This record gives sequence, C-alpha cells and structure tokens, in this order.
Amino acid sequence: MSRPRKKSNLAAARARMYRELVFECAERVFAEEGFDTATMQDLANEAGVSLKTLYATFEGKDDIYREILEVRGKGLAEAIREIVGGEGTALDRMRRGLGRVVTYLVEHRAFFRILLQEGRAWGLDPKSAGAREAWAEGMDAMRAVISDGIREGEMAPCDVDLMAPTVNAVLQVQLAGLLDRAGDDPDAEAMIDTIMETVERLVAAGAADPRAA
Repeated sequence: MSRPRKKSNLAAARARMYRELVFECAERVFAEEGFDTATMQDLANEAGVSLKTLYATFEGKDDIYREILEVRGKGLAEAIREIVGGEGTALDRMRRGLGRVVTYLVEHRAFFRILLQEGRAWGLDPKSAGAREAWAEGMDAMRAVISDGIREGEMAPCDVDLMAPTVNAVLQVQLAGLLDRAGDDPDAEAMIDTIMETVERLVAAGAADPRAA
C-alpha cells in the first residue's frame, strides 16, 4: 500500500518542480522578449524541458503569463499594505510602504519589466484583473496615508484623489530610470532615498493650498 503513495508523492513533487522552473524561466523570457514575441518553444528552451513537458505543466503561454501576474501581483499587494500599517508618522509609514514596494520590484525586476512593457501606468486604473487588485489596494493605502499626513500637519492640503495616483506614478517612472542606470547590481536603499526625496517635495507641508487661491 505504501508504494503507490510514494510514487504519487514523487510525481507531485516533480510536477511542482517543473511548475516553479517554468514560472521563473518564462518570467525572464517575457521580460526580455515580450509576451507577443515569446513562443512556447522559447519557454521550453529557457527551462531546458521538452515541449511535451511544458504543455503537461501549463496549457499554454496565456496560462503561464496569467499565473505570473497573479502570483507577483499578490506579492506586490502585500508590499503595498505596508503603506498604512505599523507605527510612526504618515511620512514614516509612506517611506516604509514605498520602500517595501521598491524592494519587492528590485527583487523581481523581470516582473517589473513585464508591467512596463504592457504600458501599465500606475497613475491610471489598469483594466486587467491581474493588476487591478494591487492597484486598487495601492490607491486606498496611499489616499489613507496622505489624508493622515494632512491631518497631522506633515503634508500640505491637496486633492487626495489626485495626489495618490501621482505618487504611484512617480514611483514607477523613477524606479524604471534608476534600474536602467543600476545595471546588474541595484542598490534598493539608495533608490528608496531618491524616490522618497521626490515624493516628500510633492506632499510636504508648508505650501499653500492651491484650492484656496
């Protein structure tokens, strides 16, 4: 009775291994070549498996791509939640949250390249379901922390619904540029400092409320 179970466990472990291997290799290929250009043969070659094994693991490249967006999107959403969590002032929490997002995207640069290739502007509502949940969480978190900052006097009065996507857009644009310059050895902490310097200039208290003019 034990032998069938051992074989079943071995098959399940092998299936998980192939799935993880294909996921990581496909993420690199999609980042370098783009979804439309990449073929299943390209993915199989990168993973070092046969087409038969690849199709036994995923039905097609749409399924692989969708899983990448869902898995990485969930990870990004978890990082975004840090914006409103924990102690400290609003600016402390914003830095901590944006720092988590930057660190996550630096660690998963291929995923970030995929998002950039799709032209997903973080200041605008993405239409695809895979990105929308993380985007909506980011907007809610950013609006909350900016509202707290205004109440605490750290941040200037502003239209919170406009400022929240503006901060997200700054993060996207500056991180893309910084990663291009960094080569193969990105310094996440230095990137966080640069991005937060710009964000703080945007939200800092002391400027008059333009709506009061």
